[in-house]
Order: sequence, then C-alpha cells, then structure tokens
Amino acid sequence: MIAAGLDWGNDSRFDLSRIAPSLGLLSGRVAECEEHGRGILASLPAPRSAPSLRPNRARGPQTWQAARSPAGTPVLLAGWIDNAAQIAAELGLYPADTAAAIYGAAVEAWGNDAERKLIGEYTAIMVPGPAVMRLARAPWSQFPLFWAAEGSVAIAASIPRPIFAAGFPKQGDPDLYAAALYGLGALEGEGHFFTGLHRVPQGSIVMLDHGRPETGRWYDPHALSPIRLRRDDDYVDAANALLSEAVSAALRPARRPAILLSGGLDSPLVAAEMLRQMPEGQRLKSFTFEPLPGDHGDDEPGTFQSDRPAVEAFAAMHPRIEPHFVDNAGTDFRTRLQDQFLAADAAYPIMTAIEMDGPRQAAADAGCDWLFTGDMGNQTISNDGRWAFVEFLHRGKWIELWRMLRETPGDERSMIRRLAARSLLPNLPAAIRSALRTMVHGPPGESLIRKDVVERLQLDDRRKDVFGDREWPASRHAMIEVAWQQNAGGGEIAYAVEQIHGIRVRAVPQYRPLLEFCLSIPTDQFVRGGQMRWLARRMAKGRLPEAQRLDTRYGRHGVDWHQRYTPQVPAMREELERICDDPVMTQIIDVDRAIDLLEQWPDHPGARGQAEVFMPIAAAIIAGRFSRYVDGRN
Repeated sequence: MIAAGLDWGNDSRFDLSRIAPSLGLLSGRVAECEEHGRGILASLPAPRSAPSLRPNRARGPQTWQAARSPAGTPVLLAGWIDNAAQIAAELGLYPADTAAAIYGAAVEAWGNDAERKLIGEYTAIMVPGPAVMRLARAPWSQFPLFWAAEGSVAIAASIPRPIFAAGFPKQGDPDLYAAALYGLGALEGEGHFFTGLHRVPQGSIVMLDHGRPETGRWYDPHALSPIRLRRDDDYVDAANALLSEAVSAALRPARRPAILLSGGLDSPLVAAEMLRQMPEGQRLKSFTFEPLPGDHGDDEPGTFQSDRPAVEAFAAMHPRIEPHFVDNAGTDFRTRLQDQFLAADAAYPIMTAIEMDGPRQAAADAGCDWLFTGDMGNQTISNDGRWAFVEFLHRGKWIELWRMLRETPGDERSMIRRLAARSLLPNLPAAIRSALRTMVHGPPGESLIRKDVVERLQLDDRRKDVFGDREWPASRHAMIEVAWQQNAGGGEIAYAVEQIHGIRVRAVPQYRPLLEFCLSIPTDQFVRGGQMRWLARRMAKGRLPEAQRLDTRYGRHGVDWHQRYTPQVPAMREELERICDDPVMTQIIDVDRAIDLLEQWPDHPGARGQAEVFMPIAAAIIAGRFSRYVDGRN
C-alpha cells in the first residue's frame, strides 16, 4: 500500500506525520516513509513485511527513500508490473530497478502513453511539484487509490484510513450508504462512503494541482478489437499460452505459494498450470471452504453444495497438491467486522459472505506468502457465454441456440418457455420484461431501504442500468460493462483481506492480456454444441478429472447459512433494534420491515430464504455496525 501527503501552505488543521503510522497500523509497525519538503511519502510493500531500508548518503545509512524517476521525481507504486523486465530493457534500465522506478522512467519517456505499454495491476503516485500529484490506476486493477484535498493539503492513499488519520473529516454520506445496501456500493462515479473522499477510476489518471483535479480516462473496455483466429484449436492454444504467462508472472515473487481451490474449472486450471511451472517435487497447498456438516436443503437444479469431492479427485490426479478444508466453525459474518472496518473504512453487503475467511487464515497460518485465486475466471477462461441466448437468435444460428437451450443446466422448463425467457424476453422493453418476470416468478425480494429513499435516489433504475432486472447480460457489451463496473469499486476489501490475514492475494485470471483476449474472441468459443464454458473445458483436457471437466453444475455459496445463523436470530433482532438509535441509519433502513422479515425466518434451508431473508437482514446489520464504527460508538 502507498500514501502521499502534500502541504504547500502549512495548514495547521492537518498532521501529515500520522500518515505512515496509520498506513502500517495492522502490520504492527510504521510504514516506510520519507519527508519530502513539507510532504510525506509512505509505502508498505506487504502486509507483514519487515522494513526494507536502503542506504541514502544524504540522509544516513538507514533511511528509506521512495523511488525516483530519472529526472528525480518521487514515485510510489502499489501492486505489480508484470512486464517490468521488458520495459526496463526497452528503457535501458537496470533489471534490478524497482517497479516504481521503472514506472517513473516509463512515464517520463512516454508520457501518459506509458500506461498502455505497462501490464499489471497497480496504482501509482508521482509528485512532480510541491503542490502537484499524478495519480494513476491500471485498468482491471482490483486495488484502489483514494484522494482528498482541502485548503492547502492533498493526500492520496491506497486505503482511506491514512487520509482520515491526517485530519480530513470522516463524515459519512447517507445516500452512498443507501446505494451500497442496494447492491451498488461505490460502483458509480468517483465517490466513496465519505464526503470529500474520491476514488481514482480504473484506467485513468488524475492530476491534482493545488487540490484541483483533472481526470483523464485513457482506457475503454468496449474499445477492444475483435480477435479472430484460423482454427478452433488456435483459441485454446492462445488461451493456454496467456494463462501460462499469467501464472509465471504471479509465481515470480512467491516463495511459499498457495491457492484457493474450488470444484469448478477456473481455479483448478490455474493450479494445474502452477504445478507445471513450479520446481519438480515442490508441493502446492490448496485451501477450500467446506460447509458445516448437516442438512443444507435439497440441491437447487444445476448446482452442487460442496467443493470437497471434486477437489479431492483433482488432488488425487495431481499428488503434489496438498489439500486443506476449512468449515469456519464458530464464526459468522459479524466475527471480524470491526477488523474489516478498520482495515477498509468500508461496508458492503458482500461482507455477509465469509466462506473464504477461514481458508485465507489457514493459508496464512501455514506460512504461505501468496494466495492465488481463480477470481475473474467466470469473465475470462471459464466464461459461459450466456449472452449467446440472444446473440444466436439475432444471428439466425437456430441449431446452436436449440442445443444451448436444451443443455442449459438446472432449467427444467419446456423448450418453448426456455426460448421465450432466455432469447425473446430480453428483446422487449424493460418495463414489459419486469412485468412479465413478476407475473411468472412473483415480485423480487424487497430491499430494506426505506421506500422514499429508493424513490428519491432512483435506486431501482440505477441498479437496472448496471445489472438488469433479475436477468443475465443479453449482449457481450452488457457482460463487459457488468464486469467493468463490478471491478470499479470495493477494492479496499482486497486490501482489508491482506491486512487482516497478513498474506498477499492475486487473482490469476485478472492478468490483463488474458482478460482482454477472452473479452475479444467469438461467442462460439465459449458455447458450442450446447456446451457452455467450452473454452475452459477444452483447456482442461488432461488437466482435470473428466467428471469435473464435463460437470455443468455451478457451486452454491454459503449453503450452511441456515444452520450457522438460526441460533443467532435473537442476536440479529437486537442488532436491528439498535439501528433505531442511529440518526443516520434510521433515515435509510426501514427497521420495522427488517424485524418483520426476520420474524419470517425460514424453518428449512434453501437458496430463496438465503437471498430474500438472510442476506438483506445481514446487510442491514453490517450497515448499522459500520455507522457506529464511523461515529465512534460501541
């Protein structure tokens, strides 16, 4: 993580010396820091790293200094540049130069076009003057960069905490709380939960000059050129080659790697490639969430409840895999909420999902330094291409459409109803689509946001603009837009994970060349002959057990919710009642409706009760607790 603070007017309201201690708060030490004029530069390379002091003749033998560009401009970089060696060679730099130094040299050599040449997930701060900061965030980077400016002070940081520690007011914005509870979070615009706090958009550069921002967005996810290869096998070869590059880049800094392993397709493909590249004889620890033992209800059509059988079969095929299974016994979504608030200064409904908390901690406890995941696999190598239901109709690919409708996992309706719902309905106006879905399936589960707030902020319309109305993307453009928006906000949670568990985390399929390749190839590389995820299934030949490679089911998350939380219903009621004393949250959450919903707690587990009862209640509790955290109340 990185942070920089500038004060060009000696503003007594702010204390920049608090930035480095705050940045390193959960690491147990002060972050590396350098005084730069009246400013501060700070860096925490890893969540539990020891100081990496370098000699500096001008300031003493044990003084850390930020990297410098060839012209002497200070540079801070968080994340990684995967093609740093190639960029260094092109610029005539030493191979051992840091990623920050290489970044600074690239920007000086090529200006803002440097961002197009650099491949990686990073955010960067350059300080070319006493009142000027250049802030950048790579496209498709899960890691954020925040900034705030007031008076003669400007601060930028990977997480909000150092900005508030230096003296910026921590004032929550009720409208943004409401948007977060409605599933929008910080997806829209450049704001955050707090007044005056801004995010650098992905694929953008923000120039802060005396606190005045100028944002330049240089990356458009919809401007990618289509990729067309000669043979079907060429797409598989290209995807395998890019996955190999992604794994090679990910493994480069890792000494004791581990992987979060599921029973699906993406993370096992990553694991198999990791084993191929790791030294012969080195074992790979894998960590998998396992539901609590007990009744989790009947399997939903087209789904499975536990990843363990598939992971065990995969490990039997690859004996160098050392599998570990964790059930998170004795914990719930409230267990580490305070730590997450402190680490991220954010609250999202996704915090109800605790499945990966135990496996992450187990990896850290096992001494692993990097934990790799298959996240973004559904948008890349294991994309199911479900927009093809509409595309094949428009293109007149009747046979392919029929096969796809026939083979859709979990859909037990007649073929006519499948065609109407998946191919015809998405072409109708939004109001008609919504009315028909409500007539057939009933009204959607209601949010616990007060109805007057929903109407005032137009939350229904805003959510439909991003995610549609209970429907999947009907076009490739829509699929890309949803992926882009989901990646835009919430990245501070990734930093929270690293701070809390003390381990670096990387989603291997998020490697930009692989991601852009998968967003640009023809739809029929993902769906062919009725088989969805066709690209991943071909890549998995010989790497995954056949039963797993051909399994069309999807894994359900949090299937043990009913068993885990039914004993907590009285405590959850108390949590909801406490919201009545909160002057901010009572403007947002309809507490009476929340308590009424809790009283409808299902007698039996099931996906509908999880989505329509447990998750809204848990999200409201998270929001209430976050509001108390922000205000400093217990």
